[in-house]
Amino acid sequence: MSELTTLSNGLRVYADPMPGLRSSTIGVWFHAGAIDETKSQHGIAHLLEHMAFKGTTTRSARAIAEEIENVGGYLNASTGYSRTGYYARILEGDEEKALEILADILTNPTFDAAELAKEREVVVQEIGEAADIPDDVAMEMLQRVSFGEHALGRPILGAIESVRRHDRASLGDFMSEHYAPQDTVIAASGAIAGDHILKLAEKYFSGRPKFDRAARTDKPIYIGGSDHDARASEQTHVALAFPGVSVRDEDYFATRIFVEALGGGMSSRIFQSVREERGLAYSVYAFTDAYEDVGAIGAYVGTDEGNAIEAASLIRDEIKAMADAPTEKEIERARTMLRSTLLMGLENPATRAETAVGQLFAHGRLINPVETVERLEAVGLEAVKRVAARALSDTASVVAVGPVNFSKLHDVCKAS
Repeated sequence: MSELTTLSNGLRVYADPMPGLRSSTIGVWFHAGAIDETKSQHGIAHLLEHMAFKGTTTRSARAIAEEIENVGGYLNASTGYSRTGYYARILEGDEEKALEILADILTNPTFDAAELAKEREVVVQEIGEAADIPDDVAMEMLQRVSFGEHALGRPILGAIESVRRHDRASLGDFMSEHYAPQDTVIAASGAIAGDHILKLAEKYFSGRPKFDRAARTDKPIYIGGSDHDARASEQTHVALAFPGVSVRDEDYFATRIFVEALGGGMSSRIFQSVREERGLAYSVYAFTDAYEDVGAIGAYVGTDEGNAIEAASLIRDEIKAMADAPTEKEIERARTMLRSTLLMGLENPATRAETAVGQLFAHGRLINPVETVERLEAVGLEAVKRVAARALSDTASVVAVGPVNFSKLHDVCKAS
């Protein structure tokens, strides 16, 4: 049975035993990410995540890698807009080794100048790689035009010039400003014992003192906009966004069902209309980005220049059709797919741990899967119509990468 415990310094420990497994995921997540960056700090949350593995006062970067791999484990990290996680996948019995290494890299990083110089260039190469992938470029453009100058509108990786500015002091400052224990969750799921994880968390993390973080007062707002990167490419990549809701909004589950029915699978509306019925694209899908204070509904299609405007028009038409008359059958199918994804995810330790962390940061509590299923079951046709209508009620975001008559594409996507 899973347990949630709060240490004296405010750090929360989530222990989730899964009987029958021989491995586990254990990690440390901070309620801090790219959304907390000032303009001058752009990309620092992601660079900090990279540098955590580059040496401590007791271990070199090589020693960190060798020590976890000596027990067949795997270390990794990820940076999002709202949180950053450092985690290990390990075999049963190696929980202390994993958590001790994680504590070391998060408590005693050296941010060695030579390692930092190399890692800045690694991130620069990562930025360059993303810039060569047109659909990645389209999604970064979509984020920027949707949220403007807010940190949510900037790419998580950073920009080349900003990444090269960051030094040892700026990394340490961001950590000391945002990695507060009361905004930290240690989560472990799989072949673990709850009391053992709690003892390890107390041993390695209870000494970290609380400190007051600045509140996130600069809340993002969806504004909508447009942009075109007219580079030569084999395909034209079109991405659209419309107003959505935050993960805390009462219409969050209705939005998830709407997006699933619109473009979540092979039976979805835009997959059928754009790909199956007309053969306009290989890749076409819808998505929702739900953050803690704002959200967006989006769609993407990669297609030939001559098909781009028709494909985008079909996507817009299907959203309008769902605002007018969604069907019980497609809503039930979308609900079933989301329920299936949820329940299948419960079989994966990493998914269970990250889901719990997301719930604690966004809602301040754990949400039982039964409650989630009940919320999905409660969504009716009117709620889905309301979500679809909201998407059409404000300025759309329209971006394209590749050759296209962008003026015409823009007009088609903005049409009410």
